[in-house]
Amino acid sequence: MVLFAFAFIDEAASGIPTINTTAIEQSFATSHAEIALVLFVLPGVFAMIVEPVVFLYADRYPRAWFIRGGATVLAASAFAAALAPNPVVLSVAVSFAWVATGASVALAQATLVDRTPDQRGRTMARWTLLSSLGDFAGPIIVGGLALVGLGWRASYLVIGAALAVWAAITWATPFTDARGAGDDDEEAPGVLAALRDALHDRVLVAWLFGIALCDLLDEILVVFATIHVREHFGAGTLVQSAVVGAGMVGSTLGLVWLERLLGRHGETKLLVWFGSACAVAFVAWIVAPTAWASVVLMVPVGVFASPLYPLAAAQAFARRPEQSGTVLAAGHLFTPLGLALPWLVGLIADHAGTFVALGLLILQPLGLVALVAFTRSDGPRRS
Repeated sequence: MVLFAFAFIDEAASGIPTINTTAIEQSFATSHAEIALVLFVLPGVFAMIVEPVVFLYADRYPRAWFIRGGATVLAASAFAAALAPNPVVLSVAVSFAWVATGASVALAQATLVDRTPDQRGRTMARWTLLSSLGDFAGPIIVGGLALVGLGWRASYLVIGAALAVWAAITWATPFTDARGAGDDDEEAPGVLAALRDALHDRVLVAWLFGIALCDLLDEILVVFATIHVREHFGAGTLVQSAVVGAGMVGSTLGLVWLERLLGRHGETKLLVWFGSACAVAFVAWIVAPTAWASVVLMVPVGVFASPLYPLAAAQAFARRPEQSGTVLAAGHLFTPLGLALPWLVGLIADHAGTFVALGLLILQPLGLVALVAFTRSDGPRRS
């Protein structure tokens, strides 16, 4: 349970800079572009370079080192961000927080998957559900502090204190991972050779691409769904918030349902079923005749979309049993795609309208269904 809690903590902590972006911008008197560079672009580039190295070595040495160390650095980074005297220091703090999140949160997830190789889908479903619950915590923390007149620095201090307590718990809690203590096997390939071998596995690369596609019906859909109901129906803040809330409710229901279904059905069968149903539900949502019909129809979109990520991630991890760190490192192959997708969808929306842009998001469910067919004939998974 200690490792599962990282899913909730990650989402709660990551919401702090996103929700407080405007306040941070005003505090340092920076432009929109500058604050985006400080909070997102530079940390993203730093993490893209450093995280794969951390993940690769996590397949060679005890995961506890990385998870506990990452939790500690994450807490220290939150305190550093709270005390940052200028945007440069804030950017450095956030950059280290991003890498620490990978070391602690991503590797906690990978360790759980390695522990239960016959239940990867169920583990990922539970992880994603806890992440969804953590999404609510960030706004609650920021909103509660705002009610008593405290700003973004206080948000970082509160989350830093919570992370410090959690880091202490991880240091005090003994746990082992599937790999045990370091890899001293002289026959084991070097970390770069392991990464190169993983990137030559076309099925693994295909599922890593599928995971990248799962951004489409996640944050990207949230942003453009609110734009859609505003532009097409003239909806105000209430309806825009209701659409987002309906999607979150549906996502939670879908993950609970998935966890139950995995006890009776295979992962690829469920992936085809949820992907096909998601495509139908998404088309129904796009052609909704009224704003409130759009709100109602967003619920089944969330129900059928939310299981797609955990099911796709389970397929990727299954390709490299006990090498989940290498899988995470190889996943950075598609980090540029993840960074570019929101911009590409926005560009299409600017030139062709939100209907066309939203229509492209159906590539997620259809693409994942196609991946099942593409990978089915590839033979057994690697051990």
